Amino acid sequence: MKKIKLLSLLSLFMVATFTSCTDDDKGERVYKGASLLNFHKGVSRDVFVFSGTGFTEINIDYGVLKPVAGDNTVSLVLDTENSTAVEGVDFEIVDGSDELTDGEITGQFTVRFLEGGAVQTGKIAKFKMSSSTLDNATFNEVYTVNVSLSCPINTFVGDFDATSWWLGSSTHTVAEGVDPNTIQINDFWSDNATAPNFILSYNDAYVVTFAPQNTGYFVAQYNGYIWARMSTDATQVSSFNPCTRTMKVYVNYYIPNVGSYGNKEEVFTGI
Repeated sequence: MKKIKLLSLLSLFMVATFTSCTDDDKGERVYKGASLLNFHKGVSRDVFVFSGTGFTEINIDYGVLKPVAGDNTVSLVLDTENSTAVEGVDFEIVDGSDELTDGEITGQFTVRFLEGGAVQTGKIAKFKMSSSTLDNATFNEVYTVNVSLSCPINTFVGDFDATSWWLGSSTHTVAEGVDPNTIQINDFWSDNATAPNFILSYNDAYVVTFAPQNTGYFVAQYNGYIWARMSTDATQVSSFNPCTRTMKVYVNYYIPNVGSYGNKEEVFTGI
């Protein structure tokens, strides 16, 4: 028998408010404020340094709310008070100074994370931006990198506690999938689903993607099944850490041709 509690899904779905895909605002909005700096492609990510590679490099993107005037220098700096990673030991800022010239709106930094400092339990590097000519926005002003030494997938799979919008607090087994670079959350969907296991694909950085899947839960009021697809918010990136055995999956639940219940965060912690 599954160790699953459906949290009275029927009543939950009946009262849920669907998200409209229609933009009712026909007017054009023009931002007239300052060119404020912010990290505009997400504010956190997991980085893995693979044994024997020496280092892993990543790009960190940033932008401004409107094109800048004149020439502006923007620097990436470490928030030492809130970071456990140490510059020069755990990472190097390879390209930490960027020029935004007149009319530009985006830029990029490059950071190299070193194998010599990486540990399986992970370290945290929090970055901010500094400029003498541009101010920071009050949102998306900190970029967090969780860096750890890569662990094999067989150290990740096993039993997990789930804090889930879909099923509430429950216990699940995560196993290696049939196809390469896939894992599956066993018995995550309804017993009526064609395939009750939640199938996920992952890349070398353990970023998770998945195809739309039928949950098997039928909502009579809307005469349709609830489906699950990847989050429609590009900043919500699903991933797992094979060393700490933690995973976050961002799911958009919807009924085809009816509407969406919105983007939901599903959290799994190894036990």
